[in-house]
Amino acid sequence: MIELIAHETPVPVQQRHTGGVQGTSACTAPGTQRRTTVLHCPPAPPERPEAAAEINSRVVAWMTGLGLGSAENVEGVYKHDPGRGITLCHPGSQDVDRMTAAGKMIVAETAVDDYFCETNSRRDANDQTIGPNLSLAQSAIDAPCLTPDYQALWEEQRSGHPVLRAQHEAFDDLKRISSPAQAQRTRHDIAQLYLGYNAENGWRMANRLPPVWQYLANRQMNSFRPCLDLTDVLDGYELPDELHTHPLVQDCTARASLIATLHNDLASCEREIREHGLPFNLPAVIAAEEQLPLDEAFIKACEVHNELIRAFEDDTERATAALPDPVVARFLTGLWAWIAGSRHWHFTTARHNA
Repeated sequence: MIELIAHETPVPVQQRHTGGVQGTSACTAPGTQRRTTVLHCPPAPPERPEAAAEINSRVVAWMTGLGLGSAENVEGVYKHDPGRGITLCHPGSQDVDRMTAAGKMIVAETAVDDYFCETNSRRDANDQTIGPNLSLAQSAIDAPCLTPDYQALWEEQRSGHPVLRAQHEAFDDLKRISSPAQAQRTRHDIAQLYLGYNAENGWRMANRLPPVWQYLANRQMNSFRPCLDLTDVLDGYELPDELHTHPLVQDCTARASLIATLHNDLASCEREIREHGLPFNLPAVIAAEEQLPLDEAFIKACEVHNELIRAFEDDTERATAALPDPVVARFLTGLWAWIAGSRHWHFTTARHNA
């Protein structure tokens, strides 16, 4: 087995209030021999169990009203524990209402993946409807403008399907706490997420893994970026659109999204091997491409993560130097917090460690 030690990378000096904390944590990954590698990451934020429990309770009540409150789904939410993930990834937010809106978006996006994409009992492995269903899911948050009769048909279908309704209601709730520009960035990045879902499904249907470079390029889209988009939304401020869309800030956001998503790859590696005939994560792709044992590929995947963390440090330094507005530093601090919360949540959640 590999023992994965989390090395706490200090947050850069321009984000002083989260820097300078050191510590370690450990997890294991598949393999026949115990080996040790280091995972660089910002320090873990504090737990907030009461707020997390309240968010989960509100999300489950909302799901039940949509018709998604089966015992299996409710158990899945509590196992996934989105409330804990949100409170860890957004330590600056004290507003449970705002964090609940983020929880609804996470559950809605997960429902799209589970019901339309996952290779499980809900669909045949060769289902050709995934692309069209993902397009419908996007239309639930990016409404078409049709003729009256067809508009009524679309609204009837959207309201009658619990997953499409979840998308629509969750995004409406998000719009309530967002500016139009903040909502639009999330809408755009969810479309990219679904493009990534569709690409992964294509590889699964072909029963093959892509080369590592192509996997990572797709993982940039099939990532947590829609969640990181909410960094300023949940903290109750707005990074102006001209700053959010600046290439240096976009580089930081993209890099942070990929890093956080690789936490999912590393933490879920063993579970995916148990549950899927074709595990789809960075260690598995490296193992296939380089003909390596999985434990060696896992270590290489950690090295990719660490290289990205160091590049992210450079990204944030460049961005804060070129854009000295305090709101930029605040947003980048939020991205660091998201990475820290992501790593801690992924390696301690029952979703991956059951």
